[in-house]
Amino acid sequence: MLELYHWEPNVDSGEPLICLKEKGLAFQSRYVDLLQLQQREADFLRLNPSGQVPVLVHGGRVITEAGLVMLYLEDTFPQRPLMPQSLAEQYEVHFWIKYAEERIVPYVTLLGWHGITRPALARAAIGAARETLGRLPQERRMLWEKALDGACPDDEISLAREALGAAAHRLERSLERARWLAGGSYSLADIALVLAVRALRVVMPGLLTAERAPRTVDWLRRLEERPAVRETLALARVPAPERVFAPGPEPARWG
Repeated sequence: MLELYHWEPNVDSGEPLICLKEKGLAFQSRYVDLLQLQQREADFLRLNPSGQVPVLVHGGRVITEAGLVMLYLEDTFPQRPLMPQSLAEQYEVHFWIKYAEERIVPYVTLLGWHGITRPALARAAIGAARETLGRLPQERRMLWEKALDGACPDDEISLAREALGAAAHRLERSLERARWLAGGSYSLADIALVLAVRALRVVMPGLLTAERAPRTVDWLRRLEERPAVRETLALARVPAPERVFAPGPEPARWG
């Protein structure tokens, strides 16, 4: 039995959902509402003490982190492969998973939280979130404290926009060489970025247009037409899952 603990089908939570559906695997969906702080409840913290989704449970084994969950599913269920055969293209898959998790998702989340989600939260919701911070490890507690305060220095916003601009440029250049990110075939690399790019269009609306990034726009259209992606987005409990954000990991300093 596969169980996936996840939030809305957006960055981080959505990628393993797409992977499961591409592989045709039966699984039990366990919805964790991050804005209702269900990730701070004792039962969930026993699975993942850091209080983060996604979490995959399989045969008593617990796997966390979206990229690692997808790689675990690929290795454990190699039918309907989502990993290229050539070592060079496998490298590209691992590169894009890492790049998405460390250079795109944190910055998209930072802009989305401070620009969209936190301003819409009621004062009572912010107060309730503060009361649960003691359940988290120090690193996560500090991140949430900063996020709930709502103060984000201008230099952090500027850095996020600069990093995402560079990421968009790199994505477009990569797609000049092939239709898919890891080469000639659809793979985990594409799954790792599709929802982040959907959210990127929200937080920086002028960045990915048909004029500025035609190959990226076409790539995203083809991905959104895939049944697995459509089915994943249909699981949303909010009208626009690409417009909801929760505090995520700190941005990495690499690349």
